[in-house]
Amino acid sequence: MNDAPSQTAVVRLVTPDPGLTDSHHGPENYHYYRRNTSYEDGVPRYFNNPWPSYRSPSLGDAYRAYNLGAAIAHPEPRKLNGLTRSKSSVSINEGNHVYKCEDGEDAPRLEKKGWMPEATYVRPVFAEVFDDDDEDEDWRDPPVQVVQPKWGGVGDKGEKETVTWLGHAGVLVQVPWRNNGRDGMCGVLYDPIFSNRCSPSQYVGPHRHVDPPCSVSLLPEIHVCCISHDHYDHLDYYTIMDLWKYHHKTIHFLAPLALKPWFVSSGIPEDRVTELDWWHETILTFPSASASSAAASATDAPTALNGTDLALKFAFTPAQHRSGRGLLDHMKTLWGSWMFGVIGKEEWSGREERGMQGWKGFKCFFGGDTGYRYATAPEGDDDAICPAFEEIAKHYAPVTLSLLPLNTGSSLPFLRTILSLSLDQYTLTSSQHCSPGDSLEIHRIMQAERSVGMHWGTFCDRDESRGTRVEFGRGRRERGVGKMWEGAGRFVLADIGETLVFP
Repeated sequence: MNDAPSQTAVVRLVTPDPGLTDSHHGPENYHYYRRNTSYEDGVPRYFNNPWPSYRSPSLGDAYRAYNLGAAIAHPEPRKLNGLTRSKSSVSINEGNHVYKCEDGEDAPRLEKKGWMPEATYVRPVFAEVFDDDDEDEDWRDPPVQVVQPKWGGVGDKGEKETVTWLGHAGVLVQVPWRNNGRDGMCGVLYDPIFSNRCSPSQYVGPHRHVDPPCSVSLLPEIHVCCISHDHYDHLDYYTIMDLWKYHHKTIHFLAPLALKPWFVSSGIPEDRVTELDWWHETILTFPSASASSAAASATDAPTALNGTDLALKFAFTPAQHRSGRGLLDHMKTLWGSWMFGVIGKEEWSGREERGMQGWKGFKCFFGGDTGYRYATAPEGDDDAICPAFEEIAKHYAPVTLSLLPLNTGSSLPFLRTILSLSLDQYTLTSSQHCSPGDSLEIHRIMQAERSVGMHWGTFCDRDESRGTRVEFGRGRRERGVGKMWEGAGRFVLADIGETLVFP
């Protein structure tokens, strides 16, 4: 008889609350959808953002985005040598950089090399150091760097939870096994991308400006991989294939509703993928050696915590975004955020009740790719802020760790660096993407003990990464949020590959 514990999780779906809404099922013309279309194998054919805070960008938004230009920061704001003035312009020469200010403008223009070279506007707020800026932190050069990960529990039994940013939205959270039941730690991986480009092709499309910290083969054991949606920078075919190649003995994929067929068509066995609708929950248990024979299938989950090395509850929660990998499949698969919590002895009896209110163990919220508010709404517009996060907090806050997006992603940085088309991404896509200030608000709403920024600094150049870092630092100080990992209520910008250990 083999007493080795089962390496894969036993998955048990929690019966959904009968009062859950399905207003996100169907296209925006919800009533037309109800009359004229049907579900396909019980899964909606379309999805939508059901809140008035989700609004398509207007022509006015596009005009503002063009006038503002990208949120890029001057590389050396306090070292402007060779300043000369004339009646109509200012010219600043700094080695290979040339900045130009037209008459009446206070900010320089940064000349970029691309297919269509053009001077790129640098806003005044990103061209100089403010008196209360943390110059060493906010204006650090490089703004993002890659360090060698120090995984928790490698070669031993990890005792504390760890979090490692892997670049863009990829994050690895490691959780200790109960009672040192196994070597290593339980690995929960979010939205990994290790490819050079987030694109249908590795020959064209947005590319990395910084390398991943390691290869997929060098990751520690991965037991759960959560995907927030199907955009190429969050669901990368080559990374998923590598995960299956190197971690097939342990890994289970959690995906949004209607995305399971993508995994199955890619060669992942059907029983290794679980898809969830918004607010639906599932319990993953890892049977111990003594209970392995009693928990051999998904229908025979352990009935007592003592029979497991670890039990986790996952919930797929809303996000304000969209989906689609081609021209004809927009909004046909769901998108969202993820919450998971460690089930302890006190939580075991109520593990199938909705939410995680009152849970005392480790809880982690992953924001995925999401908008928080419609940035160009008129003052006093109460519908401009997405209500989903208050609702998530109602059922799951406070959380031990929040993983929150700080920038828009990859497409618009690609246009700026290749075509020199400089647009303010946030003005143009605020319904779908967070600014640093938005994520600081979500950090507050989720009552996070600690938060780590992600979805920035990977598929954009240093100028844009620096702009994000400066904007985040100013917003953090304005709200009185600490920057150091030690202490509660902190929001940290880690380097790619940096492993943070919970005290």
